Amino acid sequence: MTALDERRRRVASALGALGAAAVIVLGAACSSAPQAPPSEPASAAPPGAATAAEDDAAPEEPDAPVLAYGATHVFGDGNAVTVSGPVVGPPAAGAPFPRSLEVTVTVRNGTPAPEDLSRFGVDVTVPGDREAPSVDDGLSGTLAPGEERTVPLRFALPDPGPTEVTVEVAKADQDAAGEDIPGSDEVPGSFAFWEGQV
Repeated sequence: MTALDERRRRVASALGALGAAAVIVLGAACSSAPQAPPSEPASAAPPGAATAAEDDAAPEEPDAPVLAYGATHVFGDGNAVTVSGPVVGPPAAGAPFPRSLEVTVTVRNGTPAPEDLSRFGVDVTVPGDREAPSVDDGLSGTLAPGEERTVPLRFALPDPGPTEVTVEVAKADQDAAGEDIPGSDEVPGSFAFWEGQV
């Protein structure tokens, strides 16, 4: 299962749970004064059947963009990210993997407010949904409106030979205090993928 498939599965499950909760809330909000229970069951469906049906009917997550290296993705808020073609190198110091991989990530602040780069997470996976661990700290600092920054990031590559590499860039939302909102980088529209052979 690829990282994209796993993310789709998690989002579909979350959407199903939200749908079930919405039905319960709407049902409670629309009900009138309490009534006596009916003498016969209103439905012969076993408990939990509606939830399973709603899960099956849950809309598929819109596909996250899967781009070629060098392409630019613009998030809904106007921030733009470009991931350059990865460069394979010698093993990273202290990493138990045979090669390293360097990608260059460029972020352009397309919003009218300063942008905290730590909101952008960069992950690399190879076939089998295996992670290529980062050997750098990731993106950091602040971009002024209209400013652009290019940062090289290195990862320990677990495969010794040619392989497909997926780079995921996810962007978290923040609350008024500037804290990341948990899970906001997993909703549709908050991430994009770049894929290719190295």
